[in-house]
Amino acid sequence: MSTFESEFLENYLKFGLGSMPKADVDALVMSLLDKYGLNGSGPLACLGNQTTSERLKTPVGKIKKLRYEAALKFGGRVESQARGRLLAALGNATLESDGEKICLIIEDSLAKNWLQGQLKIYQHIFDHPFSTEIIRVSAEGLFQVLESFFDHRQIAVFKAGYERAKKITDSDARKKLFKEVAIKFAEGTAKAAGGTVYAVVKAQLGL
Repeated sequence: MSTFESEFLENYLKFGLGSMPKADVDALVMSLLDKYGLNGSGPLACLGNQTTSERLKTPVGKIKKLRYEAALKFGGRVESQARGRLLAALGNATLESDGEKICLIIEDSLAKNWLQGQLKIYQHIFDHPFSTEIIRVSAEGLFQVLESFFDHRQIAVFKAGYERAKKITDSDARKKLFKEVAIKFAEGTAKAAGGTVYAVVKAQLGL
């Protein structure tokens, strides 16, 4: 069974003692803290950058940088990482009042850059209303990206739930229903995908 210590040593000794640059050691430790946590606290991946910064007494900017490098170097296939992070972000997404746009909070650069790249491929517009960590994207564009990578039957169920939610006039009720169908889609799709995708979603949503 893999542990923090065993995975650290496996990676650290891969090319010989002392051969890993300090920057890579820091990224590896960040990757393992996100996966296993600190002193039995549980995975840090489910915590935002600010909370993680406070826990580790490290500037927020450095946490964001380390998480990006950790995902690239130690997270496995980059696209699988990005897909898992997108699904995790959907688990906390909200439906805008017009019913046509979905708001995602994506703190890590890997998933955000990947999603923006996919949206550009399909010529869909996204914007940052208040923060670079918040992405507002058209439902049409998001569903088109999802259909390129995930099971169409599960997406059809998600779409049906989205259509029900957008018709609700009460803001709180609309957000509640959309969150329910979105997180159900994220969990079910991640389990079906397995591997890195499921591991990322499991850690970030605390499943």
